[in-house]
Amino acid sequence: MGKTVVLGCGYTGLRLAKALREQGHPVTATTTRSERLDALSGVGVDPVVLDFGRPETVAAALAGARRIIHLAPPTPGRVEAEVELLRQAAPDLEVLVYGSTTGAFGEQAGDQWVDEVSPPGPLGARGQLRADYERALLQAGLPTKVVRIAGIYGPGRTLREGLRDRSLVLFEGGPPTSRIHVDDLVRLLSAMNDPGAPALVIGCDERPATTLEVARYTAGLLNLELPTPLSLEEARRTMSPAALEMRLGGRRCRSLVRPNLIGPLRYPSYVEGVPASLD
Repeated sequence: MGKTVVLGCGYTGLRLAKALREQGHPVTATTTRSERLDALSGVGVDPVVLDFGRPETVAAALAGARRIIHLAPPTPGRVEAEVELLRQAAPDLEVLVYGSTTGAFGEQAGDQWVDEVSPPGPLGARGQLRADYERALLQAGLPTKVVRIAGIYGPGRTLREGLRDRSLVLFEGGPPTSRIHVDDLVRLLSAMNDPGAPALVIGCDERPATTLEVARYTAGLLNLELPTPLSLEEARRTMSPAALEMRLGGRRCRSLVRPNLIGPLRYPSYVEGVPASLD
């Protein structure tokens, strides 16, 4: 089977590393922060600190790696250098699963569905960086599988806190946005950790929804008052450009590939996933 390295063990990576270990994989899990090492040790994996600015840490973490699941964010201006470090450090690689973003599909019409064969539209900065990373991995000859991931939610990552402290800014007119529950994403990433997996899959559920729709549903479950939604123009004056771009850059995604890979989702929409996450 050989060692699997999970690069970037944050919210999703920690759960993925634990799942792979439970499946019997030898797992090395990387983090950039030494204070995270105990949390990784606690799920039974070999934790290491990896810093792409220190090539020796990359070589140590990837020594003997046969499979890599790469969830670490790319560094602007260092895409080719990082990919070259990966190529050199793991010469016997069988598969590299890259956790990208649906932003790599670029701008899409609000009523248009995006799937694995959709051509990209104009790319924003974040989507362009991820698309560049995908391209660099393939051009380096690495055995790359790409998962373009929609908005991730799950336990500890819901709208509850923003609703309780009324810090969540809501507005009318936002686009439907695809999401995926972290448990379904872990299943999908695990399935892609195989040389026979498809080259590209979208990690999304089956019911895109606006943030306002999800917030209204979550508030109802928690018996909380929904903050008064702003108009879109008011939101432009209130929110930071980056936050507004994230909210307005949603895509209506569906996967043609995922059903044959992992079957039905446990949480096909926020209607099932939010209550489970709040519990």
